[in-house]
Amino acid sequence: MKKIIITLIIVVMILPVVGGMLNVNANGDVSVTVDGEKVVFPDAKPFIDENGRTLIPVRFVTEDLGATVEWNAEDREVYITKDKANVLIRIGQERILVNGVTKTMDTKAIIRYDRTYVPIRYVAEGLGATVGWDAGTRTVIITTIKDVDPTPIPTQTPSNTPPEKDPVTGWITVKENIQDVEYSMSINWTVDNELLNKRYDAAEKMFAERYGEDIAKEIFAYVRLKQTRPYVLEYKEFKMNNQVITVAGKGAGLDIYVWKEGAI
Repeated sequence: MKKIIITLIIVVMILPVVGGMLNVNANGDVSVTVDGEKVVFPDAKPFIDENGRTLIPVRFVTEDLGATVEWNAEDREVYITKDKANVLIRIGQERILVNGVTKTMDTKAIIRYDRTYVPIRYVAEGLGATVGWDAGTRTVIITTIKDVDPTPIPTQTPSNTPPEKDPVTGWITVKENIQDVEYSMSINWTVDNELLNKRYDAAEKMFAERYGEDIAKEIFAYVRLKQTRPYVLEYKEFKMNNQVITVAGKGAGLDIYVWKEGAI
């Protein structure tokens, strides 16, 4: 009986030590590689959260995945773009917007020690990379380089792939005679400032051809105030004879409506 009691006491004393060792192992350093190169985190470090997902400081996405990042402090949103891919993720939510499609995550982006951390798998895959995990070395393996056939053979097989949008006019949408709206124009924002202003120039020309240069200049002088995604272009009305034109823009969208006479 005495031996059993002594054994139980020893077990009770050992359990906290073992548990602590396991806890240290679960929260040990996590490494990240991009295309075989180890990423250096000088201050904020990646870690595995309670959902088993690796969170990394968002700055890493900018520097090592070749993406650009914008922070919307008002809405607590992170907007990440690379080439034609874009990702929108909001702090504390389990939803992520990838190229306009909403997806559900099993973890959340957070603020930790005044740094923004994002779940690397969802973000990297949203930007077109592949993500792997080496449990032995606790390493997140990110690959952005695509395998390319060194001797590609051209084929004559017709493709059903739709033609690529024009980077300027392809992102300007015009509609006519929709209920009380005589004419509407939607312009998609882009992180490329030079390209954005080319879209504004093209849209102004289209609008001027329909309604005249004077009203077009007045409206687009206001439209051009929106140069960044977080900037909110407040709702504003313009008069054109007996009609009202409204302009508003938020996030990646900007809309111009020419209302039918007497509609508003």
